[in-house]
Amino acid sequence: MDCKETQKAIPRFIRDELEGRELQAFLNHVESCEECKEELSIQYLVTEGMSHLEKDSTFDLQGSLEAKLSGLGKKSKVRERAITVMYVLETIAILAVIAMTVLVITK
Repeated sequence: MDCKETQKAIPRFIRDELEGRELQAFLNHVESCEECKEELSIQYLVTEGMSHLEKDSTFDLQGSLEAKLSGLGKKSKVRERAITVMYVLETIAILAVIAMTVLVITK
């Protein structure tokens, strides 16, 4: 994901609408690009700050953003690992079916 795509995706990230590989690409880019991380912080602070002001509550928006990035990063990595395990298990199942078919045919 490049800077333009990342900056277009920021509102969707704030609304929790990014998932899977798109979320992982977004998180990876934001971690490595100071400009996009700063833009994310600004948009998050404005969006969430307005919400908190309307509720008249106290808040730590920067801490909230960091917690959200950390939590989603971990969740995304777990999801990617689960998908990898699923592909490995599917491959093993397919190989087992092929082996059984070969055994039946050769008997």
